[in-house]
Amino acid sequence: MSFRSKIFLVLALVGLAPLLVLGWLSFSLNRAELEKTVGGSQAAMAEEAARGAERTLARAIESLRLSVAILPVFELSQDERSAALLIPYRQLDFVGAVALIGRDGSLLAEPAFGPRRPSGDPAALLTVADVKRFLDHVPLQLALETGTAMSPPYTVGQGTRVAVALRVDGREPVAVAAEVSLSEMDHGMRRIAHDEQIAYVATADGTPIAGLDARERLAAAELSLLRAAGAAQKPVSRMVTRADGREWLASASTVSGVGWTVVIAQPAAAAFRAAHRVRLYTLFWAAVSALLIAGLGFFLSRGLSEPIQKLSQAARALTEGRYDTRADVDTRDEVGEFAAAFNHMALEVKKRDDEIRAWNTELKQRVDERTAELKAAQDQILRTRRLAALGSLGAGVAHELNNPLTAVTGLLAVLRKELGQDSAHATTIQQIQEQARRVTKIVADLRQFADQERTVLGKRFCLKGPVESALELYSEQIEQRKIRVSTDMGDRVPDAQGDPVQIQQVVAHLVQNAVQAMPSGGDLRIALSEVAGDALKLTVTDSGRGIPAEMRERIFDPFFSTKDQAAGVGLGLSISHSIVEAHHGRILVESAPGKGATFTVLLPAAAAAAHLS
Repeated sequence: MSFRSKIFLVLALVGLAPLLVLGWLSFSLNRAELEKTVGGSQAAMAEEAARGAERTLARAIESLRLSVAILPVFELSQDERSAALLIPYRQLDFVGAVALIGRDGSLLAEPAFGPRRPSGDPAALLTVADVKRFLDHVPLQLALETGTAMSPPYTVGQGTRVAVALRVDGREPVAVAAEVSLSEMDHGMRRIAHDEQIAYVATADGTPIAGLDARERLAAAELSLLRAAGAAQKPVSRMVTRADGREWLASASTVSGVGWTVVIAQPAAAAFRAAHRVRLYTLFWAAVSALLIAGLGFFLSRGLSEPIQKLSQAARALTEGRYDTRADVDTRDEVGEFAAAFNHMALEVKKRDDEIRAWNTELKQRVDERTAELKAAQDQILRTRRLAALGSLGAGVAHELNNPLTAVTGLLAVLRKELGQDSAHATTIQQIQEQARRVTKIVADLRQFADQERTVLGKRFCLKGPVESALELYSEQIEQRKIRVSTDMGDRVPDAQGDPVQIQQVVAHLVQNAVQAMPSGGDLRIALSEVAGDALKLTVTDSGRGIPAEMRERIFDPFFSTKDQAAGVGLGLSISHSIVEAHHGRILVESAPGKGATFTVLLPAAAAAAHLS
């Protein structure tokens, strides 16, 4: 192992390993403490919810008992009994049907069922088949023996219900049975659940009866939690894996007397968010430490291994008779002093040759520095000349093409007028005129690009005006393409300083690009706001096809275009960039393929004198 590798290894062991160990311990302790704290709080909620479910059942049974207690069932005829059963049925909204059943299971009156109000009655049974299913679930014998009995939960439509039977003593014991809807309990569970948390009530065999769809099946870990809560007869909290494959922190508490269990759970990611944040912080600082260790190791190894290597090479060369090799170590420490002594010994062995070689080395270094400076100056001159030549070329081409284009345009206008609108060549002449106008536009762009370095002083103006004018310029295309436009101009935006016509041209270029990027419609958002009170920020956002990353760095270059069939020569964004730079501002672009593009223009406010950088 090299000396440099040993330095890196020692630094990593000393600096990185303790941080990782402390981070892991902190994460483990935080997770354990959070599991204890959050699990305890969640268990208390589950216990309270279980009491609430128990109270809901007890209240329903007691309400049914009070309604039935006033009915003189043994003193009424069969028809009167049927009418009397309507009393508790209409009083209790949670009841789906009420029936009077004899010891032998025969009906002593027509059951009370059907809608209780025109606006809808979700709890009521509507068909004879529903009533028959209800009667099949009535625990008649158990009610006659104990006085009150309740059937196991069963599903009716989207809800869960139970059949409750109450014994009525008289000449012979009979039972009043009612189907009780558990929708109130379901609503209670859904009120408890919030964010990603869930709350539900399940039977001992794992069938959900409130809070979840009754058709949903619980995972094996949840069934184990239900059994543990039932065996412990107190709230139990533990980590479980649900059917979705995620870990959940779940708490369960049994509902006394019915064998049901209330479960409240939340994803582990939510329950241990603080611990996970500690882990992220640890990883972040471990990465920072790794970078610092790498930097420190680089400098330390460079300061030690390289001088030692140079001394070793110089000593080997001296033993071979090559006296021109020096140990070039310039550190101000013991290694540097040792290297100085070694070099002094080499100088004494061949002083004259070493002096000459030293002079040659110094001369070569100076020549290299001067050569590098000269090359840099020449490169700068060449870049300046190329830009000047490009500007001169644009100005020259614009000047040379302008006069012939003017003549061609004029002659075409005369020819079209002489031939008339009904001429067979009228369409061809019109197409030639349109192409000539396009060339004229290109020439104008070239001329403006040639003048792009001119600084604009201008005047104070409100930036809202150029924005509204640019939108009005392309309003017809926006309407044709069914583009939705939204603007946010701000209430108190300071004025800008410069040429409003040029700024309008910038906004027009950006709006035109946005419209062309959305041929089938989309959203165009324009926002204007101030930045720290001394600058203005204008954003133009479209929902078009976006700009690939490899093209974003070149979109402001002259003659570069991202359009499949360019309408110009690719000078629009170059001119806009030049205008913004001339106004001491900046223009930026953010985009991703398929996600549209956002162009941001930053301009100094009229009162600000400093340039944006």
